[in-house]
Amino acid sequence: MKGILSLGALAALLVALAAGPASPATSSPSPAKVVPKGKMVLAWHAGLASRWLDPQEHDGTATPDNFLTAIHDALIKNHRDVLFDHPALAERYAFAPDATSATFWLRKGIKFHNGEPVTPEDVKFSFENYRGAKADVLKDKTARVEIVDERTVRFHFKEPFLDFPLIFGTANVSGAGWIVPAKYYKQVGPDVFKQKPIGAGPYRLVNHEVGSRLELEAFTDYYRPVHVKQFVMISVPEATTRVAMLERGEADIIYLVPGELLERVKKLPGAKLAPTHGGPWWLEFPGFEDPKNPFHDMRVRKAVSFALNRQAISDAETGGFGPLLGNWIPDDWPGAVAWPVFEHNVAEAKRLMAQAGYPNGFQVDWLTPLPPYFSHGERIIGQLREIGIQTKLQTMERGTFFKKLEGGAKEWPGVQILLNISGSPGDWAGRYRAYFRCGGFASRTCVPEMDARFDRYEKSIDLTEREKVAREIQAGILENAYFVPVYRLAFINGIGPKVAAQRWEDVFPSVQVGVYALPWTDIRLKE
Repeated sequence: MKGILSLGALAALLVALAAGPASPATSSPSPAKVVPKGKMVLAWHAGLASRWLDPQEHDGTATPDNFLTAIHDALIKNHRDVLFDHPALAERYAFAPDATSATFWLRKGIKFHNGEPVTPEDVKFSFENYRGAKADVLKDKTARVEIVDERTVRFHFKEPFLDFPLIFGTANVSGAGWIVPAKYYKQVGPDVFKQKPIGAGPYRLVNHEVGSRLELEAFTDYYRPVHVKQFVMISVPEATTRVAMLERGEADIIYLVPGELLERVKKLPGAKLAPTHGGPWWLEFPGFEDPKNPFHDMRVRKAVSFALNRQAISDAETGGFGPLLGNWIPDDWPGAVAWPVFEHNVAEAKRLMAQAGYPNGFQVDWLTPLPPYFSHGERIIGQLREIGIQTKLQTMERGTFFKKLEGGAKEWPGVQILLNISGSPGDWAGRYRAYFRCGGFASRTCVPEMDARFDRYEKSIDLTEREKVAREIQAGILENAYFVPVYRLAFINGIGPKVAAQRWEDVFPSVQVGVYALPWTDIRLKE
């Protein structure tokens, strides 16, 4: 896949950036003369949570990126095939040669939607006030933020922080690099800001129907050309309704077309299917560390893996577009290990269950999938029933699900299974920090010996050692079945005939975050 770096290549790039000279920024070019035209409607596939409109409370998942990239902007960010260091509000940045500081030069003349300039004071406030995903990692390693002059801000680190640009600049891993207007944020407070956000992105909010609808308008002072004038995002959880909206011309882009509705979109004149690939699904077992929990026994966890008919699930859910992977981290992400696909073998699963003392299976309180992938959860429940594991499906709103993830294992009492996924890009270590590390932002798992190895990884500046430890940790997770990979998401979307695109990749061009139609500035409508 274009733009993906190996762990070694990524580290080499960061070292090269650190070695670059710290020269003053040049003046920013004016945006091309483009007059925004037309109206575009996106049918979003779940409820709309207001917290996704505030980068200060980023939940470490891909979901907020759909909204933040429209209303807000970052110093550096993912953009198309650039993974994390595309200049945005900062026209350039540089590492110190010893990787103990990073300096950003703001573009000249950039503004927030209320007309106020974006300043280093806003950058400093946004970082110091940030309380979302990866806040602990970033702040633990940062000594101070220095305002150098009216367009320059410098981050000083307590020790060499080789991973800073990747964490800071990967949009839907952390919101710390996304800049909010300090004066307005302090004036209205977080609760009001989530309802009436002001950003520096390509679209400004003109109407917000909480939970159901966002109406946006092109921001004419944005530093890049914006082609569509009116942009509306509507919450449409029902898949059949989304497809019907595309057929009637009421939506121009729809997210998540399930397998049973693919043919309807294929038959729509001028429409396109976009079979984008996100992160792999995995099963996890909150509270498995407790010896009384049946999932404490590794043989039971492995039996779950053997019980899964991954190809059958992919065929039913995605029309076969979802590829099978052996790792819960995509193997085209920096540092991820390519792992063989796990076997479907019900007989072996039953043997392991009997060996572990559960020949007739046992009861699980709930299996909870990421909303709205409830049919996916039902298919897994049916397959687990073959080896005696009985459970029922728990459904909830997506915003509620993410909030419970942040609460740790205590939010998932008893015997439970989560069907989880994250499209958050970055490298393998970002995935580990968030979902596996003891006390991680969205972790319900704690394996101290794994964390001890990860501490070695973080403290090392030896690229060979870091790569070796990365492989050891991922192998340990998979061999012990702490997480059980399912398959890689094929997030299939629909593009209506009004959108100007020769190929679906014209609308979904981004590496790693390609499950959403980004960047919004580049999408055009037909005349």
